[in-house]
Amino acid sequence: MIRKPLPKHWRTLLALSVLFVTVVVGGTWYLYSAIGKLKGSEAAAQTVDVVLKREYLCGETEEEMKRETVASVDELLTRYKDWNFVSRNRSVYTFEKKINDLSPHCKENAYFGLGTNGELTLFDGLPEKGQVIQTFFQLDTGKLESSLPREELNLLRQGIRITDAAEYNSIISTYSEFSNDDQEATVRLK
Repeated sequence: MIRKPLPKHWRTLLALSVLFVTVVVGGTWYLYSAIGKLKGSEAAAQTVDVVLKREYLCGETEEEMKRETVASVDELLTRYKDWNFVSRNRSVYTFEKKINDLSPHCKENAYFGLGTNGELTLFDGLPEKGQVIQTFFQLDTGKLESSLPREELNLLRQGIRITDAAEYNSIISTYSEFSNDDQEATVRLK
């Protein structure tokens, strides 16, 4: 038996049908594989809490809490490469940075003065309020009174306003000359 070839329009229709089925099956397979890859990357990504601690020159510390989505711990460490990694507690990562400047609060409210025991002290507000931020070293008050003009000594007792790191460092440097030699020059945070 001899077969007759299909008419031309049937051959065209058959070729188009095969092409259509190939495109639909291929497209569906590609779509499912793309969705699978996305689901895989979502599973790898995790949400963590990040605590950023800023320690300022004047002794104040500020904390900021952020929620981050990262694929790995390495990505998180890269994101905060300018910070020092401190600890991890479950999904909470803590970083810190020492800021060589006064905190915004200190820039607005800090005064140097004499503490109750004759120590050079940084106060939150005027010294008369007694809100200590930092104490530094014991001052030799006899040496202060004999070396400084009365106005400067009164200024120290009333409180010397500071607004930047240069003033902060300058006052510590100036009054370190009057530290009590019997006491070790130290800084204590309150």
